[in-house]
Amino acid sequence: MSLRRHIQSLFLVLFLSAVISTSCESNRRQIIPYVQVFVDLDLYAELGNMGIGTTRIIPNEGYRGIVLYRETDLGFYAYDMTCTEYPEHDRAVVRDTIFDGVFKCPKCDSRYVIINGAYPDSGPAEFPLVEYRTNIQGNLLLISN
Repeated sequence: MSLRRHIQSLFLVLFLSAVISTSCESNRRQIIPYVQVFVDLDLYAELGNMGIGTTRIIPNEGYRGIVLYRETDLGFYAYDMTCTEYPEHDRAVVRDTIFDGVFKCPKCDSRYVIINGAYPDSGPAEFPLVEYRTNIQGNLLLISN
């Protein structure tokens, strides 16, 4: 009986470990409160002067605004401007005055490198800025979640 109880305990521990680790991973997308995002921008009229390797802030979208990064001619990435360390904070991340493509949290000093998937390179934040989907349809760039 003792061996059977030991095996049952082992399975229980393994099962709970699997459940806990997957639930933590699934919560990563919910670091910031969910808001419906659907933005369409004209590639020529609104984004025509946005150069490759540059960023543009789209205010009043997402939770605290969206930073749009143009990697290639038709390659765009969009990130919410809410710090993943302090999502309840009432201010968005701001452009770093020294480094282009870097955004910094005014509360915790976490720095997010946009060209690196918006991962933090310093500060207490562990997770990257939340990314939104980008899709090109005709002459429109669509940003959504």
